[in-house]
Amino acid sequence: MKRFIYGILISLIMINVSIADYNTPGTGRNWNLDSLVANSAGAVTFTGGFYSVNANITVQPSDTLKVLNNSIVKFFTATLLEIRGVLIIRPQDSVVFTAIDTSLKWTGIRLDTSNASVIKKLNMLYANSIRLYGSNPVIDSCKFINNNYYTSSLASGTVYLYGSNPVITNCLFTGGYRAAINSGANIPSSPTITGCIFRDNNVSNYNTPQINMGAGGTQPIIIRGNTFMRASTNSGAIAFLPVGTIPSLIIENNIIKNNRFGIAILAGGVNAYINNNVIDSCNIQGSPSLGGSGLNFAGAWSTSSVICTRNKVRWNLWGVTIQNTAKPNLGNLSTPDTTDVGLNLFYGNGNTGVTYDMYNNTPDSIKAENNYWNTTNLDSIEAHIFHKPDNPALGVIDFLPIAGPSGIIINPVVANNYEFLDIYPNPFNPEVSVRFRIANDGMTKIKVYDLLGREVYTIANEFLKAGEYERNWLSKGLPSSVYIVRLETTGNSYAKRIAIVK
Repeated sequence: MKRFIYGILISLIMINVSIADYNTPGTGRNWNLDSLVANSAGAVTFTGGFYSVNANITVQPSDTLKVLNNSIVKFFTATLLEIRGVLIIRPQDSVVFTAIDTSLKWTGIRLDTSNASVIKKLNMLYANSIRLYGSNPVIDSCKFINNNYYTSSLASGTVYLYGSNPVITNCLFTGGYRAAINSGANIPSSPTITGCIFRDNNVSNYNTPQINMGAGGTQPIIIRGNTFMRASTNSGAIAFLPVGTIPSLIIENNIIKNNRFGIAILAGGVNAYINNNVIDSCNIQGSPSLGGSGLNFAGAWSTSSVICTRNKVRWNLWGVTIQNTAKPNLGNLSTPDTTDVGLNLFYGNGNTGVTYDMYNNTPDSIKAENNYWNTTNLDSIEAHIFHKPDNPALGVIDFLPIAGPSGIIINPVVANNYEFLDIYPNPFNPEVSVRFRIANDGMTKIKVYDLLGREVYTIANEFLKAGEYERNWLSKGLPSSVYIVRLETTGNSYAKRIAIVK
């Protein structure tokens, strides 16, 4: 009897192996699972309440595969569903794509130049990936679970992008082999990723984040309103290492907790707006020499513009780390651009018993004005920042003025070894007092600019000794508006916004 059963199993395996792959004829026809059963000569079968895919299936250009009913589809080991035409998955409740044997997984789905595809309510399990080549599908309300089949010839991410701009919304990614979503470093892709949950990915514990991207295309990359929870100890949340550029990147309204790091921009040529994210407890690896930053900026920057505003960065091994020639903008009140107003909250970040809310490991000055540091005591803030006062070879972090918890600018008197610019009252009409301190003898200029960058008045232009001074300015003749007052001393520049209200 045992020999008989064993012989049946061998026969079944040989039947699967011997079944030929099936290609639809490419005649502009709409296909469904039942028509594949009827025409594929055993490549797709139906028995026991589910469909079995026993060989590779290719939907040719001009053909469409539609799965519009609740279905369970089980794939034979290493089989692939390749779409060169259109794939529409849109059931009432759900469609399940899984492996016939969960220990012998299937390859997944490949979309090749498939721009009209829509994948909704798909539960995809025990595969390698969805690979997108020159394709821009909508992927919505799907669950990608335990897609951890991997060989060197397959994709390492659950959704792999190659020159593709998908819209991925309201999906769950969990148990993936490495990244949940990744792309090639030098092939531009611009996904929109919103409302998704990323949890427990990178089961291989490789050094990779849950979203791992390279170059961007002409449309913006948008990562908005997602939740990134703990994966393996080597997993960050979001990273970009492009070979090329990212013309436009928006990362906002995300919750990032218990990852190895939060957000990392690791090369130049990136124009990014990082806004209103909560990034906390990125400390799961536990080694400050290997990670743990809430925000990390590194690489060779020359043309980048990265603005960080309204983020909460707390309880990480490092708050913000800046390396190589990176130069992010964490708040600059001297520009008319209202997107770089600071208003970030930095607190509770640190390791080895030392607080590191911001660490500038570059020779350049960094703007970090109008942020809240969980205190209004400037000595405490200075103690939590590592920059030029701690190492003369490093650039200074310009963190004045600071903001309070509600975002109101606070301009307290500072220690004598700091330069500062203080303006009172603000708003004003028509006269204002400008107090300032300079650290070194030299030429001192205080000029007023409108929001178009045009100089409208010079308050001071003179040689001054180190010390504290006050000048009054009568703004007669200027209309009600917001203006920029800039203090320029030897090697330093400080600016504040003021408002004339008549």
